[in-house]
Amino acid sequence: MERRSASATEVILGLAVGALGGFIAGILLAPQPGNRSRERLAENLQELGVRAAELAENVRGNTESLIASARTHIEESIEHLSESVELMQKEMDVKRAEYAEKAEAGDGQV
Repeated sequence: MERRSASATEVILGLAVGALGGFIAGILLAPQPGNRSRERLAENLQELGVRAAELAENVRGNTESLIASARTHIEESIEHLSESVELMQKEMDVKRAEYAEKAEAGDGQV
């Protein structure tokens, strides 16, 4: 059976959902009046929303940073590849010139 590892986003999302479920269950099962439980639940859900927004912003920032880093790496790789191709073309031009000189010197025989 093929085994797939979970991404960091999946792990964080799983932890957040699990924590939210446990928190809600704890609030609803706590021995206090229903109106106070609902107030606490609303307050904590609001706080959870703020934390989720912060987490989303952090993930967005990390993603942008990763994309910028990858873009820089790709651009550098393309530049190195272009330089290598240019050097190879120059070397081929030199070899062609040598071949042509040998061909002329040998009356067309190489």
